[in-house]
Formats: sequence, C-alpha cells, structure tokens
Amino acid sequence: MVSSKEADKTRPPRPKSNFKPGNNKPNNKFKSAPKFAKKSDNTKAKPGGAHNKFAGKPVCSGEPEKQDWNKFKKEKKELKLKRKSTRDTYEITKEAKQIYEKLRCRKTENKDQLVEQMFKILNVGDTISKIVKAHDTARVLQCMLKHATPALRAEISEKLLPYAVEMCQSKYAQFCVQRMLKYGAPATKSKLVDSLFGHIVRLAGHSIASGLLDVMYQGGTRQQRTHMRQEFYGDLYRKAKDSSVKTLSDTYKEATNMKASILGSVKANLDHVANKNLVDSSLVHCVMLEYLRACEDEEEKLEETVTAFAALVPHMLSTKEGSEAAVICFYKSTPKNRRAIIKNIKEHLLKIATHEHGHVFLISLLNALDDTKATKKAIYDHLHGDLKQLVGNQYGRRVVQWLVAPGDTTCFHPTFIRVIEEGLAFGKKEKETRRKEIFEQIEAPIGEAIVEDAAFWLSNSHIGLVTADILNHIQGESYQKAVEALAQVVVQPDWRITADAAGAQPLQQKKGHQDVEDIIAEATKQRKKLIKVEESSDEDDEASAEEEADKEEADADIVKPKKAKKEPKPAKEEPAKPLVTGIEEAGMHIVLKKILKNDGKQQVEEGRSFGEQILKHLTSDGLKAWLSVNRGCFILLKLVEERPQLLDTCRTAIEAEEEVGQLLKSQKTLGAKLLAGKLNIGK
Repeated sequence: MVSSKEADKTRPPRPKSNFKPGNNKPNNKFKSAPKFAKKSDNTKAKPGGAHNKFAGKPVCSGEPEKQDWNKFKKEKKELKLKRKSTRDTYEITKEAKQIYEKLRCRKTENKDQLVEQMFKILNVGDTISKIVKAHDTARVLQCMLKHATPALRAEISEKLLPYAVEMCQSKYAQFCVQRMLKYGAPATKSKLVDSLFGHIVRLAGHSIASGLLDVMYQGGTRQQRTHMRQEFYGDLYRKAKDSSVKTLSDTYKEATNMKASILGSVKANLDHVANKNLVDSSLVHCVMLEYLRACEDEEEKLEETVTAFAALVPHMLSTKEGSEAAVICFYKSTPKNRRAIIKNIKEHLLKIATHEHGHVFLISLLNALDDTKATKKAIYDHLHGDLKQLVGNQYGRRVVQWLVAPGDTTCFHPTFIRVIEEGLAFGKKEKETRRKEIFEQIEAPIGEAIVEDAAFWLSNSHIGLVTADILNHIQGESYQKAVEALAQVVVQPDWRITADAAGAQPLQQKKGHQDVEDIIAEATKQRKKLIKVEESSDEDDEASAEEEADKEEADADIVKPKKAKKEPKPAKEEPAKPLVTGIEEAGMHIVLKKILKNDGKQQVEEGRSFGEQILKHLTSDGLKAWLSVNRGCFILLKLVEERPQLLDTCRTAIEAEEEVGQLLKSQKTLGAKLLAGKLNIGK
C-alpha cells in the first residue's frame, strides 16, 4: 500500500489562486462573455451575462431645465378664470361679490341699501336658485339675509322656499336655511317648515338635513309637529295630512285591521334613520316612544324592536321622550339585552348622570336591576372617580341621593318616585332588599370621599344638603370619620362658601320672534360704537376659507411648508361666585341644623359625635366669630338641644375666657339671648 504522504508527492501541483487579502473580485480571465446581441450607446451590460433592466434608458446629460413657476401660476389662474367665465351667471355673481366685499366690512354704513342693490343684480331669472349651492355665492346670500330689511328678507326667502328641500341637503346652502330660521319672520319660518312636507323621512335620514329638521321640529307649531310625525306613519300621511290624527294610536283606532301595516311602515322608517345613526333628534324620539307604546301588547314585535334599539340608547337620552323610550327598552329587554345596554352607556355614564333627561334613565336603571353587585361594578365604580363633579351638578346630585336615600320624599317629588317605581314590576327582588344591598356596598366609599375633601362637601348649600342626606343614612365608623372631618372645616374662623342662593341672578326674558329686528338694530348700534374706538377693521366672521387658501396659494411656493395647527381658543372663564361666611349663609344654616338633628339620633362612641367634635375643635377666635352672628348662636343652641349632655361643655368653653363671655352677654340678637338663657350665662 502507498502511504498518504507518498501519494501527495505523486499528485500534479494545483494552479495558483488569484485571491488576495482584501480583494474579493474574481479573476477577469474566467469571466464569461456578455450575451447581449447588441449594446446601446447609453447602456452598460451587467457582468456575468445577467439581463440589464435599464437597457435602452437615456442617461441624463447636464442639469434639468428649470420650471418657470410664475408663468405656471399665471397660466393656471387664466385657465381657472376661463373655466368660470363659461358659466352664464359669472358676470352677475362677479358684480354681486364686489358689493359683498363692501357689505361684510364692519365700517360700512347703509348696508340695507347695498343689499337692495345686490338683489336687483341677482333677481334675474333663476339666478338665485343656481348660486345658492356654491361655496362663494352662498355666503353672499347669507349676508343678504342678515342685513336686509324685513320686507326684502321676506322677498329673498320667498325666492328660496321652492328649493328648501335641496338646500337642506346641500353642504353650503344649509347655512342659508339657518339664516332664514335665525333672522326670518314667524310667517317665513312657518312657510319654510310647510315646504318640507312630503320629504320629512328622507330629510331625517340625511346627515346634513337631520340637524336642521330637528331645529324646525322644536320651533314649529303644535300642528306642524303633528304633521311631521305623521309622515313616519306611512305613505298615506306623506301625501295628505289628517288633523284628527294626533298620535300613532289614532291611526288605527277606527280600523284595527290596519294596525299591523301601519306599525310595519313606522318600523321601516325608524330603521332607515337608525341605520345611518341619526336618531339623536326630538322628532325621531317622539316617533320611537309612540311606536314602543303601540307595541306593548305584541311581545314578539316589541322584543325585536328593543333588540334593535339597544345599541342606540346613548343617543336617545338627549330629550324627555327619548329618555322615556330608553326606559321602556330597558324594562322590556331580556337579561342579555340589558347587559348590552349597560355596556353601551358605560363610557357615557358621567354625561348621562349630569344630563337633564339622562339622569332619569340612570335612576330607573338603578331601581330595576336585581344584580346589585353588577350594578355597583358597572355603574357606581365608574362614577366614583368623578363624584365631586357629579355632586356639583344639579342632576348628578339626584343620582347620588337616589343611591343613598332611594324613594325619600324629602329629596324627590312623589310623582317622580311613582314613575321610577313602575320599574319594580320588571324585577324579581324585593324593593327594600335591593336598595339595602346597593347602599351597603357604596356606604364606605362615599364616607371615604367625604373624609378626603371635607371642605368640598360643605362648599355651598346645595352640596351641603346632599352631605346631610348622606350623613342621615351612613352609620358606624364611616359616619364618625366623616363628621370629624366636617367639624374641622366648620369651626374655622375664616370658613367661607360660595353664595349660590344669595348670588342668584334674575331670570332673563326669553327672546321672542318679534324681537329679531330689535336685536339686529341694537347689535348694529353697538358695532358702530365699537368702530369709533377701534382704528383697524377686522375681517368679518363669514370670510371664505377657500378664498384665503387661494391667496396663500398665489403668494407661496408650490412646495408649501406644513401649516401649524391653530391653537384652540381658551374657554371663557365664568365670573367667580361671591364668597360669604359659611356660618352666616342661610342655606348652610339649614344644612348644619339638619346634620345636628340627625347627630342626636346616631349611636356613636363617646367623643366622636358631630356636636362633640365641634366643641373640641372650636377655638376662642371661632367662638367669637360664631357668637357675634345670630345664626352662629342658633347653631350652638341646636347643638346643646340635640345633645343635652354637652351643655356643661359648651358653657365651660364660653366662660373659659372672660372676653368671650362678655361678647355673648353684649349681643342683642335673639339667638344670643336664647343661648345665654339656655346656658345660664349672665343671670
């Protein structure tokens, strides 16, 4: 056998490699020839015979030719002008817009004459109907409706009324309809509503027109509102109105066999509006309520309707009728649908609880739910973080009061309680059991909230009444901690609160239709006074956003820098309410007396009652402040009357300093005399 070393010696030598360190290029002598049949002068063949995708493309030689942007913009402007000049209304609108520029200037006088001049120019054939939908000329008509004389405004409105349906659906013409509603005479507004009859359902399902329709429904006469609802009852009432039909139930009162078909038409129309999420309307809410009441006898149809409306409940709580319809939906729902409704309103709870009509729905829901643990978790836990905001609102306070004192006639009107308790028929638990379970779960959190910020809970008389109701129901450790924190606020010599009752402003008279001209005249006078003071004139609020964009486009380069976002205008700060001494305020005086009256009934540890805490923390300065005020003396008198065992303590506190005792003796008020007599001081 030949060894491996001997075999290596017999092998031929290997060829030397072309590879060098730092050079990974292959040897050119092993490169294959290019496979291109013919090379272009401006192209290069890729090594290795690969196909070149850029073959045949011209190579740029030198710098590209610069574009003359001024010439480009001039040509663009001429093309735009040429395109506009082909319209038959171009010359007329051009002349009208020149006058409009003067009309919208703040310093211009005799604006009604300019409006007459513009009307003479535009009142040619059907010009007004053609220009009302354009973005620029629509603003001209808006300005005319604002500054015209009453007679001319009525004439312009008459020209626009035949096109009211199309205007309500137009992006720009809708603002002319708004001006007619704002500045028009009552007769004009009535004609405007009448011109929409026959198209109510279609407009209610339109994203732009639905808002205008809601305004007209709320401002219309009773007969007009009835006729608008009738169009939802079917095609029969769309073409002809019946003054004897006031509600949906009147349509089939004499012909019961028509009930199914009429209800079917109503449901189809409501579905049309609901599919476009446009149910936040007074008109739609009224029709919904009538439909739900008509379906109460038909369980299958009602269940189907309630299931469809469950997702729309948050949008139904903006009106009284919508809130009632939402309550019916909740009462008649299956447990599954109820959970869906609670889930849908969860993110809007604070807004609902502080709404004029929404809070009624929320109270009805709290009163009808059997699962009290789920109620606390789904509703109260979400509201607890905003408890201050809730108590600070006049409707939110009612929700808190119902949680603490449900059905209490000192907090709620008997009629309201009767309406809410209708929902008890749709639950299984006993009323008292349900309410007790809810209160036991929220008692400790509410007590802790009072301890955290006791000053807020006595910051005005309205909030103080809620605090008194809470203290009237909580017990044990929660009560003792709460009154201890509140007493430390009350005894401060400089304790001041907002005077809601004292600072109430007289109610302003509601502006009627006949006041429109007076309002405009007064506004014109005020504007003229302002012009004399100001030297520079600002542009009117109705300036076209499109025109501004065109001006910027003409001045700036084609490559524009990004516009900085406009900062939102700061909200107008409400004037601060006047502050008064807490012990002197009439409403707070009633609150403290209620707390002391309840304190006498509470079973607490020695030294932890509200009266004992007041005497414990009341300093000589605080005593002087109280004894110098008639209501302060009455509070001390109420304290010793409710807890007679504190009489000696109170006498000792007053007599401890001679100056304080002399102050009480020197007072001539009735409260001071009664307190001195009760404590046997000065006899």
